[in-house]
Amino acid sequence: MSLTQINLKPYWDENTIDRMDVTIKITGLSYKEGERLCSMQLSTVTIPGCEPNALQICDESGAVLVKESEETPYPYHWRRWNVQRGTEGNVKINYTVYPREIKPTDICGPYFDFRAEKGGANSAGFSFLMDIEKAEECELSWDMSAMPEKSRGVCTLGEHKVKAKTLDRLRECYFAMGQLNAIEEGDFGFYWMSQPPFDVKEVAEYTKKLFGQMQKFFKDTEKVYRIFVRKDPFLTSGGTALYRSYLFGWNTTQPCSLEDKKAILAHEMVHNWPQLNDNPYGVTTWYSEGTAEYYSVLLPLRLGLMTDDEAILELQKRTDAYYSNPTRALGDEEAAAICWKDRRAQRLVYGRGMIFVINTDIMIRKATNGAHSIDDVVLDILQKDRAGIQLGNEVFLTSVKKISGLDVRSEWEDMHTGKEIIPLSGGFDGHFAVVEKEIDEADTGKKVRSWTWIKQETKKGK
Repeated sequence: MSLTQINLKPYWDENTIDRMDVTIKITGLSYKEGERLCSMQLSTVTIPGCEPNALQICDESGAVLVKESEETPYPYHWRRWNVQRGTEGNVKINYTVYPREIKPTDICGPYFDFRAEKGGANSAGFSFLMDIEKAEECELSWDMSAMPEKSRGVCTLGEHKVKAKTLDRLRECYFAMGQLNAIEEGDFGFYWMSQPPFDVKEVAEYTKKLFGQMQKFFKDTEKVYRIFVRKDPFLTSGGTALYRSYLFGWNTTQPCSLEDKKAILAHEMVHNWPQLNDNPYGVTTWYSEGTAEYYSVLLPLRLGLMTDDEAILELQKRTDAYYSNPTRALGDEEAAAICWKDRRAQRLVYGRGMIFVINTDIMIRKATNGAHSIDDVVLDILQKDRAGIQLGNEVFLTSVKKISGLDVRSEWEDMHTGKEIIPLSGGFDGHFAVVEKEIDEADTGKKVRSWTWIKQETKKGK
């Protein structure tokens, strides 16, 4: 069994993180002449990663010469290094990364970049951690000797020295370092640097409670969940989920209510569970985003953390955003091809996925006289995911048919190819109905159809 040991050494200057040294030691692996050793993710969906400055690679025989190349499989940009001789014994890689320099005109998210602010910095792991070929178990440690007293280094998996079953898992974590503020309880943590203009404690307590309940619903026994916060220099802010973690931003120019933050947190939290294999990119995004939109309203509603009126407000915003989107006739894969250039296309799968999930739930309940719902489909797929079964759209369609007897392929194809889908009444455990209305299309102002959500008095479904 090989072991990859990673040490991070951040440096403090002018009340923030100036740079960070990364040291990677690989034991138990050897690389033949011409074989790939490591790769750096220089860009992910247009968000820049870190350049590995002052890169040095050596083994027990001395410096290892490497051949450098670059690949750009959409939506990534990779730099690769292949060894020019066979390696001997342990391999050591050293390099330095610097926080991203931000302009107000830059796009705020997704939040993958290594970014500093007053008090510290945070980042997705894959933006500064190399991917090591053939790596298995890994250990992370911190060297805080160039930092002020009481500075901390934290990642999704914990503080100080942590272990991960794979390097891929560690690269999928969020990291934070510096003079961190924190609210922690066991393996739950909430971390920020600059003081935001909302009640951090209330958001943290809400999130902790909601996460505990979502864990139960999705039959999850893992306890780890950490939230990281950054101050944005942009006019807009957002949030991004990674493995068992979430990072969201705030700014001083765009007021954001506590309710808005709770809604974003709930959506990103759901991303810990429902997913299908999204290869090629965009082919199953409707499922991950649609279920996140759906359960981020339904579960708080069921738990009494959201009122009917609050749920309707959220649903209405999401529904109108979809039906007023000028790119809504694009198919999922067409939208994926341009979504990081035209952010309107990036939002399509959220709305259409949510409407399709709502409609499928209503159809399943009707077909089974209330005995089953979309919950059963989602949990069935999740069980397959945990068993290591490769998941795609066919798994979803098969699960719906197995549970309800319904063949929803034609409805799915209509949704997937950008045809208009009409929401059905009776969604959200029978709480709500829909009424057609007219709204203005974004950017063009022309009149288009949308639907208003209203309460309906009916017996609750499953």
